[in-house]
Amino acid sequence: MTCHPAQSPQPITRSPHQEAMLTIALAGNPNVGKSTLFNALTGSRQHTGNWPGKTVERAEGTFFFNGQEVHVVDLPGTYSLAAQSPEEVIARDFIVQGSADVVIDIVDATNLERNLNLTLQVLELTDRVVIALNLMDEAEREGLQIDVEALEEGLGVPVIPIVAREGKGLTELIQAALAVAQGRRETHPVRVDYGLAIERSLTLLEQELQALGINGHARWVALKLLEDDPEITTAFRAGDLSACCLRRERDLLFGNPTPVPNVELAPHLNALADRARTMGEAMQPDAKVEIVRRRYELADRLVRRAVRRTRPAHHVLTERLDRILTHKVWSWPIMLAMLALVFWITIEGANIPSDMLAVGFDWLAHTTRQVLTALNAPWWVTGALVDGLIVGTGAVISVMLPPMVIFFTAFALLEDLGFLPRVAFNLDRVMRVVGSQGKQCLVCTMSYGCNITGIMSARIIDNEKDRLVSILTAPLIICNGRFGAGVVLVIILFGDQALPVMLSLVGLSLLAVFLATFVLNQTLFRGEPGGFVLELPPYRRPQWGRVIWRTLRDKVGHTMMRAVQIAAPTVLIIWLLGNIPHGAPFEQTPIGWLVRLVEPLGRPWNLSGEAILALIFTLPAKEIVVPSLAMTYGLQSSLADSQTVLDYLAAHWNFLTAYTFMVFYMLYLPCLVTTWATWKETRSLKWTVLGIVVPFLTAASITTVIYRLGLALGLAT
Repeated sequence: MTCHPAQSPQPITRSPHQEAMLTIALAGNPNVGKSTLFNALTGSRQHTGNWPGKTVERAEGTFFFNGQEVHVVDLPGTYSLAAQSPEEVIARDFIVQGSADVVIDIVDATNLERNLNLTLQVLELTDRVVIALNLMDEAEREGLQIDVEALEEGLGVPVIPIVAREGKGLTELIQAALAVAQGRRETHPVRVDYGLAIERSLTLLEQELQALGINGHARWVALKLLEDDPEITTAFRAGDLSACCLRRERDLLFGNPTPVPNVELAPHLNALADRARTMGEAMQPDAKVEIVRRRYELADRLVRRAVRRTRPAHHVLTERLDRILTHKVWSWPIMLAMLALVFWITIEGANIPSDMLAVGFDWLAHTTRQVLTALNAPWWVTGALVDGLIVGTGAVISVMLPPMVIFFTAFALLEDLGFLPRVAFNLDRVMRVVGSQGKQCLVCTMSYGCNITGIMSARIIDNEKDRLVSILTAPLIICNGRFGAGVVLVIILFGDQALPVMLSLVGLSLLAVFLATFVLNQTLFRGEPGGFVLELPPYRRPQWGRVIWRTLRDKVGHTMMRAVQIAAPTVLIIWLLGNIPHGAPFEQTPIGWLVRLVEPLGRPWNLSGEAILALIFTLPAKEIVVPSLAMTYGLQSSLADSQTVLDYLAAHWNFLTAYTFMVFYMLYLPCLVTTWATWKETRSLKWTVLGIVVPFLTAASITTVIYRLGLALGLAT
C-alpha cells in the first residue's frame, strides 16, 4: 500500500465500486507540525479561506490513497477545547457536528504531557481518533524513548510515530486513519476519572439531558455545563441547541410524545444550566479547576508509563539561543538589527524589479497609445485607457509588488524559523504599558509591508479585545505604499534634511499606534481582560519552498488582486474628473470644482484644497499621491509621475506646510482595500467604521499639535 499525497492533482473519477470520499480532520496544538502534515498530504490540491462567520483561516485539500479519495480539513491550532477563543470553538464544533469521519490528533513527541491535555478532550468528543506522534526525530535527539504500544494501550486509540517534515510514517498514519473511519479498526478511548463528586454530578446531568432527548455527547455536554462553558451555557439559556452544534436525538420532553417547540424547551434547558452551575460552584475545589487537574494527572500517568529518558537532558540549541534572543538587554539590539535588515533588504531589493515593472508599464502604455492612435480611437478612449487605467494601475503594481514579495517572504521565513514569537515575547513588556500585548507588535511589523496583511495577521491574537485594538491601529503604521511615495516627496521637499524628517515620520507613526492603543484601552475597551500566553517553539530550519509558495499565493497574490480591483477603476475615475469637459480650463473641470469644495477642510493645518483633494484621491492606493497632486494642482492631465509637480511644491511650500502635509498623509486614513480587509476580519459595521475614525482622529490630533508647535517655533516662514 502506498500513499502519494504530494503528487500533481489527478482528475477525480469514480467507478461504481469506488468508496465515497472520507473526511479527515487534523487537530493539535500550535507548532506541532499540523500544517506540515497537511501540506505533505494534500500538496497542491488545497485551498484556504475563512470559517463561516469567523476570521480564523481554514485550509482544506484532497488526496488519493489506494483509490480512495480523502478530504482533509486543517482545524485551527489550539491548546484546549474550552471555548475561550474562536479557534477553540471552531475546532470543537467541527468535531461535535460529526463533520469528520476520523480525527488525526497531532502531538509533539518532545512535549507529550502538555499535548495530551487536548488529546483527552478530543477523545471525550469522538471515538474515531488516531494519534500522530510527530517530531520523533527531535525526541530521539533529546534522549527520549517512547513506548508507542504502551501509549496506544493507555489512550485506547491507534498511535502512529511520524516525522511529518520528512514524510516518515505517513503511509502507516493514513492506513490507520482510514481503518478507524471505515470501522475496520475498533477504538476504546480512555475515559478520565474526574473523582467521586464530579462523576456523581455528571451522572445526574446526563440523565436529565437524556430525558430532554440530548443523547449524543451527553457526558461531554454535562462536563461543559459543570465548567460553566460560555458557549454551551449561553445556548442552553437561549434554548437554542443548534448554537452549540447540538441537537435532540428524539423530540420528547419528560415522556410527552408530541413534538415540543423550542420555546417550551427553553425553560428546562435554562433550569438545567442553573443546576449545573450550582453543582460546580458547590464543589471544593471548583469543578472547573478539578476537571483540568484530573486531565493533567491522567496525562502525567500516561507519559510516565510510556516515556523514558535514555540520557541526561542537555542544553539544546533552542535553550542556548533563547538565553541571548530573550535576554533583557541583548535581545533588543539583535531584534532591532534583524528587523532593520529585513527593511533594508526590502527597500534595496525592490528597487530593480520596481524599475523594471515601471519600464514595462511605460512600454505597454506607449504601445497601447500607438495602436489606439492608428485606429483613430476617440480621445477619451485613448486617454482613459492609457493615461488613466494603464499608467495609474501600473504605478500601484510597480511600487507595491516587489517589496511585498520580499517583505512577506522574509517575515514568513522568520516565523517558520521561530524568530517572530521571540519578538512578540520581548515587546510584551513595552506593550503592556499601553494595555496591549506583544503580539500587537507583530501586527505592526507586518503592517509595514501592507496594512491589509497586518490586519489579517491579527488572527494570531487569541484575546478578542487585543485583536480588535490591533486591527483598528494597524492603519497608523506607514505601509510600503506610503513609504515609497513618501520618500520621493521628502527628498524633494526637504533636501539635505530628508533622512531625519523620514525617521521622525516613522517615529510619529509608532507614537500614533501607542497613543491610539492607550486611548482605546481606556475608553472603548476599559475593564476588558487582555494579555496572552505565548509558546516559544523550538528553532527549526525553514521549509523554503513551501513557505515561499504559500506566501506568494495567500498573502502577495491575495493582497495584490484586491488592490488592483479597487485601484484600477478608481484611478480611471480620477483621470475622467480631470479631463472633462475635453479641453476645458482646469477651473471648469470636476477636479477644479472639488478643490474649491474641500478647501475649508484643510484650514486647521493650513493645507490647500489641492492638497486635501489629492489626499482624498489617494484613498484607493496611497502610491499615487504624486500624480494626484499633479492633477489637483492642474499641472498635468495624466496619472504618470511628474517632476513638474515636485518642483512646484518645493518652490511654493514652506517647511511647516510640507511637514504638516507629510504627517497627515502618513497617518490620516486607511486605503479602501484596508477598510475592506477590516470588514472581512470583523464582519461588523461598527468596527469597520471605527477602523476609519480611529486613524483619522489620531492623525488630526497629532497633525494639529505639530502645526501649532511649528507656528510657535516660527517654521511657517
